[in-house]
Amino acid sequence: MKTKFIGIVGFLAGIFLTVSCQPPVVFGEPQPADVEPLTYIPKDYRGIYWCMVDSASLYIDDQSLVRRKEFFIKTTKSEIDEDPDLELINGQLYVKDWEGFFPTTEKGDTLISQIIMRDTIFKINDDQMVKPFKGHLILNLKLNDNAWDVMVVSRKTDALITIATAKIPENIAQLDSITPIKSLRSTDSVQTQIYLKPTALEFARIFDKGLLFDGSCMEYERIFPLKQFVN
Repeated sequence: MKTKFIGIVGFLAGIFLTVSCQPPVVFGEPQPADVEPLTYIPKDYRGIYWCMVDSASLYIDDQSLVRRKEFFIKTTKSEIDEDPDLELINGQLYVKDWEGFFPTTEKGDTLISQIIMRDTIFKINDDQMVKPFKGHLILNLKLNDNAWDVMVVSRKTDALITIATAKIPENIAQLDSITPIKSLRSTDSVQTQIYLKPTALEFARIFDKGLLFDGSCMEYERIFPLKQFVN
């Protein structure tokens, strides 16, 4: 049986890491259509940011966005001895499922382990591209040959950015009046997913009306500008 340690870590990992989740809105091509992608992330966006909501930091360099979260978990030596997936090696906790070592501090029979999780939200490559749009950055992440996940990064002030993911709007009819909607999944057991392939003009209308990205963002406050990426 998994220990309480593994259960908590697994729960937090499921919340923090989202790359395996299918988005509710899928686009047929990178957005906006007919706009050339950038080869780097503009300097104004680069830096180290902090999110008050989930106490996570965000690192933005010229090529990527990496989210980092640190937390501490308490366990005991007896729990480690009883669990075949855990092992204490040279003062570090080894989790076999993750093939990873985590530093620990001993206080009697109690062990406090520091867990650092990194999630690369975006990295410029053949399957991920960034496009400029009305002062925003549109992040496009390829899901397959005909499907893209799209996010919007916006600078609210010099020290504050937001990252918005596309959500199915309440006014689905208004969205359908701008661009055709195809439902990919809609069952009791599977989340509804819609497919869009708007033109550049249609995307602009959708964005201006706040139909997809309004109210679905996470705020990050810049701690300081980043000249060189820090792991």
